[in-house]
Amino acid sequence: MTMHVEGSEGGNIAQRHSVSEADRHTKYEKVRAAFENAEPVYIDGPESTADGRLSEAGGQGAQTIDSKTIEGKPLAGRGARPMQPESHGVCDQRQDRDKILVNPIIPLGHKDGAYSFISASGELRTMKAEALEAGRGVRALFSGVSQEAEAWCQKKFSTGSGDWSPKDVGQWIIKSCNASGMFDRSSADIRSIGVWRDSQESAVAHCGDKVVDPDGHASPLAEHRGKHIMKGAAPIAAPAEQPATPVEMADLLERLKTGWGWKRACDADIFFGWVTAAFLGGFPEWRAHLYVHGTRGSGKSKLMELAAKLLGDLAGCVVNDATEAGLRQSRNDQARPVLIDEFEPDENARNGSRQDGMLALFRRMSGGQGGRISRGGADHSSVSFRALGAAYVTSINHIYLEPQDRSRFVMLELGNLPDVRSPAQTAAALCNVETCAKDLATRAFRRMLSQSRRWDSTHAMIAAEARRYGADARQADTAATILTGRDLGLFDEVLSGPRLCEIGPILQEMLVDASEADVASEGAEALDFLLNSELHLDHGIRRSVANLLDSVITDTPIVEVGDPESALARHGVYVLKQRNSIAIRLGKTTPSARLFKDTKWRNGAHVSALLKVDGAQKPSSGVRLPRASQQRVIVIPFECLPFADSHIVE
Repeated sequence: MTMHVEGSEGGNIAQRHSVSEADRHTKYEKVRAAFENAEPVYIDGPESTADGRLSEAGGQGAQTIDSKTIEGKPLAGRGARPMQPESHGVCDQRQDRDKILVNPIIPLGHKDGAYSFISASGELRTMKAEALEAGRGVRALFSGVSQEAEAWCQKKFSTGSGDWSPKDVGQWIIKSCNASGMFDRSSADIRSIGVWRDSQESAVAHCGDKVVDPDGHASPLAEHRGKHIMKGAAPIAAPAEQPATPVEMADLLERLKTGWGWKRACDADIFFGWVTAAFLGGFPEWRAHLYVHGTRGSGKSKLMELAAKLLGDLAGCVVNDATEAGLRQSRNDQARPVLIDEFEPDENARNGSRQDGMLALFRRMSGGQGGRISRGGADHSSVSFRALGAAYVTSINHIYLEPQDRSRFVMLELGNLPDVRSPAQTAAALCNVETCAKDLATRAFRRMLSQSRRWDSTHAMIAAEARRYGADARQADTAATILTGRDLGLFDEVLSGPRLCEIGPILQEMLVDASEADVASEGAEALDFLLNSELHLDHGIRRSVANLLDSVITDTPIVEVGDPESALARHGVYVLKQRNSIAIRLGKTTPSARLFKDTKWRNGAHVSALLKVDGAQKPSSGVRLPRASQQRVIVIPFECLPFADSHIVE
């Protein structure tokens, strides 16, 4: 026999959800009796809200029956264990039947006659009004998903003949989505596989069909309720019940140190720190990327395979041939690391552009909630993409990284593999490390998830130490991300002063590397491009800007160039000897702007770049130029030119 505890009908909200003392006692006793007889209990009465929760009673002193308690005593609910009666009369094999039915559909909203919702299987679905009104495709949303989902349909929308009505369910979806308001997928916070930061600033691992919190508690995705929209995906391996120990993680680090030919003593620690931080996907507010390069046979690919084994399903497969569009679409709404082997520089312009596109994607993956990319769709509507996480790429010769990219990457170089007695012994040693990483995968994942509670405080301490060493904010954040991952991987205790001192040498090495990479600023790079640009002069003669400037500044003639000063002026470049400076005209359509037309400084962007040169100025008013009228210019001192130091007028 199935017991139904019916709620009162009619009256105002408080009256509908309130019961007398006698009614409360009667209902509780009926529920207890049903549990003791191992029969399923369904709570009618309060209607389910749009997000699937049972609504709470309103009114002063109103008593409710919700999915958690009756009169303060626990009942089985979504994510809760069935209530065990004091008599322990419920058979274990029947506990799955003791559940309170809640909405298996999460309405999200509507837009342009289409209704969006999370289905019983966890998918984000959008259906047109005409399909829902006719019930077309509605039965497929529930069939075979779970007994609870079909029981909900049977209970709420029964036809009276042992079946349920897809049309009625479709009408309910329309009504619920309308009540939820407008839904814009391009701006919604939709989350799929990966590790995310929730509204309580905690890490939560989305494993496709379940979510796992730092305590290791796993709950089905359909039971998750929060500000963010969790959509289902093909399941990945979840964190293990037992985390890896500090001893096991330290053993892995030691194997890494002896297994590869690291250029610096700290490089294995940096690699270990990147991998452990990568376990946390999009949870860190700043994610650092890794670029490993080295000669052929240095073990680059084997090292990446080890990282893939350790990160497991969270990272997925190593990619050998990728494009920005492919990564953007395959990792949409995900917060997980990406591994790309053979990220080689290529003379082919198409491949170079392809790498630039992926680097731009990595930039967006680094910070905060990840950069959102919007593209036009086939139906003239916009399609939004978002990805978070850390990237790891390898190549023999690393490609040149722009300053904005270099500040997000940690660079490691591999030398030859350590000398051993035979190639077979080398291969066996590397395979042993790989096996160790594979065995640790889900337990290392569990460890980093549980340690994530101290990520923010540890990162803040290390970043502050980096700033004390003279690092800028970006350098400090990148180094702190790597070293925070290392600390959480190796220790259980909160970061202490002595331990902060111990990582000092690693931190200093990272900052020296970052400072050397930052020497060539955006301004110096733009000026170097200008000086090396070749100008097409009369009679097919070509000379660089630097050659012509040197000739004018030093009064040295150039063969076949009668008037170098006029040649420069025709291209918007002037020599101001009285100021010991050169002047470059401003504007998007000036001759000087055309010199930058096929570069990242096109459309007048050269102005802001050249102003980053030390000593460069933009006078507030026009400057009188030789052989020209008064013009708006940038003024760059001779001392910034590599050939003019000895010709400055005192």
